[in-house]
Parts: sequence; structure tokens; C-alpha cells
Amino acid sequence: MGRKSVQIMKSNKQKNPKIQKNGKQILPDSLWRFYFKYAFRGYWWRLFLYTVLFAITMSDAVLYPMLQKAFIALFEKTVPANMSFLEFAMPTIFLFVLMFILWDVCFYLRTTVFAHWKPQIEQKISEFLTDYSHAQSMSFWTGRMAGSINSQINYVSQGLNCIEHFLRMFFSIGVIAINVVLILGINKWVAIIFACVFVFRLIFGIAMLKPMQNAAKAASSSKSFLSGKIVDSVSNFSVVKLFAGAKIEHQHLDAPRKKSIKDTVKSLFLSRLFWSVPNIVWDIAFGCTLVLCIVLYMNGEMLLSDIVFTTSVFFSVMGLIAQIVNTIPPIVEALGSASKAYSELVVPVDITDIDDAPDLVVKNGKIEIKHLFFKYKKKWILKDFNLTIKPGERVGLVGPSGAGKTTLVNLLMRFYDPNKGDILIDGQNIRDVSQDSLRKNISFIPQEPTMFNRTLRENIEYGKPGATKKEIISAAKEASAHDFIMGTEKKYDSMVGDRGIKLSGGQRQRVAIARAFLKNSPILILDEATSALDSETEVAIQKSFDVLARGRTTLAIAHRLSTLRNMDKIVVMKNGRIVEQGTHKALLRKHGEYWRLWNMQSGGFLQE
Repeated sequence: MGRKSVQIMKSNKQKNPKIQKNGKQILPDSLWRFYFKYAFRGYWWRLFLYTVLFAITMSDAVLYPMLQKAFIALFEKTVPANMSFLEFAMPTIFLFVLMFILWDVCFYLRTTVFAHWKPQIEQKISEFLTDYSHAQSMSFWTGRMAGSINSQINYVSQGLNCIEHFLRMFFSIGVIAINVVLILGINKWVAIIFACVFVFRLIFGIAMLKPMQNAAKAASSSKSFLSGKIVDSVSNFSVVKLFAGAKIEHQHLDAPRKKSIKDTVKSLFLSRLFWSVPNIVWDIAFGCTLVLCIVLYMNGEMLLSDIVFTTSVFFSVMGLIAQIVNTIPPIVEALGSASKAYSELVVPVDITDIDDAPDLVVKNGKIEIKHLFFKYKKKWILKDFNLTIKPGERVGLVGPSGAGKTTLVNLLMRFYDPNKGDILIDGQNIRDVSQDSLRKNISFIPQEPTMFNRTLRENIEYGKPGATKKEIISAAKEASAHDFIMGTEKKYDSMVGDRGIKLSGGQRQRVAIARAFLKNSPILILDEATSALDSETEVAIQKSFDVLARGRTTLAIAHRLSTLRNMDKIVVMKNGRIVEQGTHKALLRKHGEYWRLWNMQSGGFLQE
């Protein structure tokens, strides 16, 4: 799948794109095409209104010098005999005030429109890209840090700030062109000075644009990398405390900090150079303009009102050029950051559903793994792997590290697709059903269950969104979690902390088991779910697992072989193949690989 055919799940009927199981949407590889196709949809009339109001407020750069000229010209004209000078000047003064009020009102309306739709669009982008990230394959998350992804989503959202800058630049160029034409009507030499300064700034700006853009991208990349490193360091504060690693973390972050500083300093230097050199040219040009105006006035070729108009236009035009100059760096930086972030987020989804993929229907829970091959980089992890798990059968999976146990589970969950072979559940190939329905039919409990920084109730309810209070409590009791929950300060409304830091390992496992009870899936997978627990806690958790496994097709990975004694079948893996399978007693009688592993154990744990 190429960059221009990145596919995500989306309902075409929705106004705001969502990740859905049916239908595919091609996500543009261009940041601006993404903005126009998704972000602006539904907001075009507001954007049009904002543009009109922007044009009106920017018109002051043309009309204000003309009003000044008209006011000064009053003093050069003859006042009619039947009125006072004040009466003669009142229409001009009234026009002055009316225009100022119009500009102020339009400015207020412009900022009001902007303040209403910009946050909505930013949240729409954030929502869409977050959904897209959640729809990504497991390979997308490998090697990526959550903090870095969050920063990238924010960069794409903040790229919308460029709209105001672009409009300002567009209308500024138009105002400059109009003013140069007006000055040309007064004196061509003054107009030539204006044109020369504008052309110089334009050429200088274009020449500086590429280096500034590269520097801004480098600075953005460094900041994003540093942000991810900091989040990683802070989120593992318990490890830092345990190993007195504050100095280690300081040294670990030192290099990315220095690189971020270096790249940012370079970017800011080019930005300063971008506007400081043209400013000097501006100062010299203004001096030349003043000299020229005086010479023309002495020769009777220019009126006082023309001089006021010329100097006013000069400051207006130079101010607009300065705005353009000062606007380009933040545009370059924002677009550079947004473009880079977007390109890193919008990568092909490795694991996709077929068109109109049906839901997996599990009636019995039979699992068939046929001739499975899987290669990671250049190394084969599974080679011609075959296994059948009967409905309701409990199967233990053992073997040394690297045997392919976790890989097999990842393939069964369809986090990855095999290079060759098939996995069938009740005769349905998991490639041919929707991923969501597959995972809804499997309860997976890892060694270290992940908890949201939410309440105990919300973490358990994640197994069945919308579950009643009675259902949640019932699941907690079945998982032997109810008693410890009732002992917390706010009971089921107690917060668990970041990744469940407020809970012990056994308590997190109980919450995970309660979540699995509530989910009530016909297939259960346990990935070394008790190996990190003490013996007493393991026994209690094991009892909950036994209850949970009743009537469910169960696949359990364990290094602590004692936990697999009661399994219906134990499968021994080595180098990506099955070398033995049978019951605990039958395998011990064979004096084969399982017997060797059993005798290597110390305290019931398999030594690698």
C-alpha cells in the first residue's frame, strides 16, 4: 500500500469522519488536502465570512492614508463663504469616525468567528487522528512513544494557525499593490522606491525560505523526540526511584536537550536574519523617500497633502511588508511541524479488514492453526506451525524465550498477519472477519495488565461498555476483587493512578480478571499472567482463572509450569515448532523437552 493509498475505516454517511468497520477511505498524503477534505468540511460558510471580514479590516491600510490626505487637503481648499471651516470639515470628520467604527466592528466580528470555529476544527482534527492512531496496526506502535504521538497530533491541529497568517499575507500583498498604484499617480519615482523595496524583500524572502523551512523541521523533530523521551522518563518514575536513577535520566536526556537547543537556536537565528536585513533596507529607503518629497515640494510638483499621503502610505506599506516578513517564519515553522507530524502519523495500515468484512460468530470456540509461518525481519519465528484447540479445551503453551509463544498469541489476536498459513475459529478464517469482532470474542490478560488513569468502575466496565452497576460488582466478586475495592477510599469510584500505579500487581490482575468476566468472551488467552506475583497472590489469582476458564476455550502461556498442571493439554514449543504435546503427567513420563524444563525449574519457575 503506497503513501497515496493509506486506508482507514470510515463511515461515508458521517459528517465527521470516524473509524468504522465497513467502508474504506483514502487518507490524503498532503497536509492541506487533509485539511480541505476533513477539517474544513461543514465550516466553509464560516471560513468565507471570516475571509470577508478580514478583507474589510485590512482595507484600512488603503483607506486610512486616503482619509488623511482628504483631511489635510481641507486646509488647502477655499472654504465657502456661507459656512464655517468646522462645518466645511464635518463631512470628512464624520467619514473618518464612520470608517473607524466599521473597522472596529468588523474586527470584533472577525475575531468572534475565528474564536468559535478554530477550536472546533482543532478538536475535530485531534479526534480524527486519535481515532486513526487507534485503528493502526501493532507495528505502528512498536518503537513509538505515546507522548510523541500526542505531540504530533497537536502539531497537525495547530497548523490551522497558518490560515490567519495566509490571509494576512494575501491581503497585504493586495493592499501594497493598490497603494503603489496610488503613489504612481502622484510621482513615479516614489512608486519606484516602493516597488524596489518590495521586490528586494520578496527575493530575499524566497531565498531564505528553504533554509528556514529545513531548520524549522529539524527543530520540530528535536522537540518532538525530546518530548517523547521526557514522557518516557517521567512515566517510569517508579523505576527511577528504585534505582536512584535521577542522574542517569539527567544524562540520558542531556543529548536530546542539547540537540533541541542547537536546532532551535539555528531556526531562530535564520528567522531574525530573515527580517533584520530587509528592515535596514527599509530605513534607507524611507530616508530617500523623505529627500525626494522635499525636492518635489520645493519644485512645486507635490502638495502638502500628497506628502502626508506618501509618508502615510510608506509606513503602511512598509508595515505590511514587515508583517509579511514576520509572518513567514511562524508559517514555515507551523507548517514544517504539522507536515512532518502528519507524514509520520499517516502511514499505511498493515493489518486491514477485507471489504464489508463480516463479524466473527463464535458458537463453540474451536481454534485451528494450519501451516503457520511468520518471519520478523530476516528471522523465522514460526515455521509450519500446526495446532488444534477443541471447544472449551484448556491448553498450556510452554517453551524457552524466543520459541514463538507470544508471537503465536499476537497472530491469533491478529495484531500481525502470518507470512503463510491460516488461523480459523469455528471454521472462519480470522483474515476474513472484522478485527473488532475477533477481539471482542477474545479475553486477553497479559502479565502486566494496563490500567487507565480512571476509576476502578471505569476500568472494569471497559470489558462491557454500558454495563450496569450490578454487573460490574458481580464481575468483581467473581474475580475476588470486590473486597479490596470496598476497602479503598471511594470504593468503585477510586482512581487507580497512571497505569494503575495505586494498585498492587495482584490487584491489577484482579481488575483485569473482572474486566474479562464482564466481557464474557468465549475464548480466553493468558500470557504469563501470574509469573510476576508472589506465591500467595498467585494461588488466589489462579483460582479466579480456573473459574474464568470454565466453558471457555483457553490458551495460557506460562514459564511457571506448576500453573499448567491442570490444563487439558500442554504444548511445548522450541524454535517456532511444536516438539511435544500432552497432559502434564504424560509429558513427564516421556522424559523429553517438558521433563527437561520441569527439572530446570527453581520454585516452580522456568529458568531461561
